[in-house]
Amino acid sequence: MGAAPPAELRAVTFDFWNTLIRADDAGIRDRRLAAWLGLLAGEGIDLEGDVVRAAQRHASVRFEDHWRVNRFYGAQQAVHDMLEHLGVTVSPSIEASLLATITDPDPAHDPQPTPNVREAIDGLRSRGVKVGIICDVGLSPSITLRRFLRGHDMLDLFDHWSFSDEVGTFKPDPAIFAHARDGLVVPDPATVAHVGDLRRTDIAGAQGVGSFAVRYAGIFDDPGTPDEGTHQVDGDAVITDHADLLSVLGLT
Repeated sequence: MGAAPPAELRAVTFDFWNTLIRADDAGIRDRRLAAWLGLLAGEGIDLEGDVVRAAQRHASVRFEDHWRVNRFYGAQQAVHDMLEHLGVTVSPSIEASLLATITDPDPAHDPQPTPNVREAIDGLRSRGVKVGIICDVGLSPSITLRRFLRGHDMLDLFDHWSFSDEVGTFKPDPAIFAHARDGLVVPDPATVAHVGDLRRTDIAGAQGVGSFAVRYAGIFDDPGTPDEGTHQVDGDAVITDHADLLSVLGLT
């Protein structure tokens, strides 16, 4: 444990993936793989699943490389790189359909909120605490993430949203934390707490601007890495259940 929670807590910001919404990577990737195989087969391009899965991994690595040096890499680039990796050319309409598997997936399979997060947000709001989102988007853009929240009647729970594809920078850049504070009209970072699962981006980023950092390990317990030194970075509080959030923030 690190610093004490803010004596005057005015706002709490949340990471998105594996903090607000469960990532469920395997299910998403499997459905995307099946969609790609079907769309490509419709163009007369029959490929083995492992071949297309390797192209998916290639795009994921490309995203990770860009993310770590704070450079944008979106779904359009990923589709282009995957097709190039596969060595195939498709019609513009099929390319648009391949892109839609990332940007507009079937709502029947929208990812689910993490346990007790809605109740935690309601508890913050009932105490007059503003609530925001600070999210490093992956390949799915912010318009898709907003759809996920809207589908669970959660979008309007937030007073402000700072998505990296809209702000133009990723955590741990102080600029995205400042964007959130500006939108929440809470200028003093010492009166803000941030909740997230990743040590490098959420915890180091929040602590770097002087905010209270809560590491949520209920879905993904980030071990950090010795190479980056992030295994030595930890939250001022660590929780595995959002039911404990108000307590560690001193609100119970």
